[in-house]
Amino acid sequence: MCGIWALFGGDGNVAEQCSCALKIAHRGPDSFRLESVRHFERCVLGFHRLCINDGEHGMQPMRVRRYPHLWLCCNGEIYNHKQLRDQFGFDCDTDCDCEIIIHLYEKGGVQFAAEQLDGVFAFILLDTNKKQVCFARDTFGVRPLFSAMEGDSVLAVSSEVKGELRL
Repeated sequence: MCGIWALFGGDGNVAEQCSCALKIAHRGPDSFRLESVRHFERCVLGFHRLCINDGEHGMQPMRVRRYPHLWLCCNGEIYNHKQLRDQFGFDCDTDCDCEIIIHLYEKGGVQFAAEQLDGVFAFILLDTNKKQVCFARDTFGVRPLFSAMEGDSVLAVSSEVKGELRL
């Protein structure tokens, strides 16, 4: 299990708000990253990693050469990632199963991507070209994902509700 966390917008103390990401640290003991997205004010993605496959290349937020405008944080296992790579002829940068989500999104959007996936997953995908954020989880919610809005200006997304408290 990994932990994913994101904060979009707001006018509060960003450092204090980002401390909420630490509330889900137990979900990924191997490494942690908080990354601010350039040219997007108050846009931060966080990832607590439990390393299962693809070593250092599986660290997130993930970006790939071909689509530098896409940012992905995913807690999941995509069982059919190799089949999808072959079926659509995707040229993946890593062996990380979650990278396939980026390629599927670019091909047909978030609905298309989610419909193709066989696995357990929860993800946050930021498209800086379209200035939109998408998030999804598997049908049964095996990998949880919670979102919260504060007014019209703040969106928080997290693997656990406690990652959103006190925003």
